[in-house]
Amino acid sequence: SLSSLYARLDPTKYFYPPNPTESLASIGGTVATNASGSRSYKFGVTRDYVLEADITFVDGNSITLKRGISINDPLKIGEDKEVCFPNINYKSPVCKNAAGYYIKPDMDWLDLFIGSDGTLGIFTRIRLKLEKSPSSFVSGIIFFKKEEDCWNFVSLIKNQNIAFINPCSLEYFDRYSLNRLRKIFENIPHQAQSALFFENDIYTQKDYNPTLEAWLDLLSKNNALEDSWLSQSTNDVKWFCDFRHSIPVLLNEENSRLKRTKIGTDMAVPDAHYMDMMNYYKKELSNTSIEYVVFGHLGDNHLHINFLPDKNEAKQAHELYSRIVDQVLKWGGTVSAEHGIGKLKKKYFLQMLGEESIAELKSIKQIFDPHFILGKGNLF
Repeated sequence: SLSSLYARLDPTKYFYPPNPTESLASIGGTVATNASGSRSYKFGVTRDYVLEADITFVDGNSITLKRGISINDPLKIGEDKEVCFPNINYKSPVCKNAAGYYIKPDMDWLDLFIGSDGTLGIFTRIRLKLEKSPSSFVSGIIFFKKEEDCWNFVSLIKNQNIAFINPCSLEYFDRYSLNRLRKIFENIPHQAQSALFFENDIYTQKDYNPTLEAWLDLLSKNNALEDSWLSQSTNDVKWFCDFRHSIPVLLNEENSRLKRTKIGTDMAVPDAHYMDMMNYYKKELSNTSIEYVVFGHLGDNHLHINFLPDKNEAKQAHELYSRIVDQVLKWGGTVSAEHGIGKLKKKYFLQMLGEESIAELKSIKQIFDPHFILGKGNLF
């Protein structure tokens, strides 16, 4: 599992950057889903850290795939089977994306299988790339009186090259997230209407104080509340990570207790439409009576809108979900940035790709699993 990998690396000089919320996930599962996490803003996703994998196919053949084996060359499987990558036009969107197969010109064959949700083959051995561990992190929870102040703050970080400001995590919480988090974290400022969790990795300890001072200066000039929290120790860094991971747990417990079904978005857009997305979400959500909570990966333009409809509002929630899909796709975004398509989002996946591109991805599936046995009913 991820947690056992982290524990094994803890006493070493190395770390594994992907940090999905579910630390008990298996390594194979994170590779099959191309899992990401809060640090994907800087460090990227699981795909960026897979060097090699053994894959077993539905016909019993297996193969070892390493980096450098390109889709431009035929792939030899077993003694007498060779397959070629089909000539297709589809390419993956230019934003964080977990909808369908990863397709880029000249990519490695390995990249195709990472994030394929177990629909092409099964991972039986994986070799991962590690990075040198940061010596420490400057991290914090920054609170704002207005949601828009938080959006503008993140836009500033993204668009200006500010000395020592180089975060690996930029995670957002709306007012309804904070209302729930106050049950655990009683010292959240009462006037806070939004918050941003950030982590800034430090590799040379002499950079720690300049980095901390740079963040303090940035906060003082950009409407952050004075009672925002900045880390003073490694325990604070862990505590802030717990803050980040508490909100999905709280929501799941609440939904279970109320026997309520959450309808959650997982969409992302390219950087050029970051502020368009935020203003659009604000407009649509201000016009609905459905309860909702918004949090997620603001650095990746990837937020989770969690609609919490009562039994009479489900139809209205799905209609609102569909309107958001329409707009996100107009901006060249994705209907799933990290959770995949599965069985519930196939309608939106078809809308995103169109019949022609779906047929192209099916042609890839047919090469490795001609009877569509693996992940039956998922994706297609």
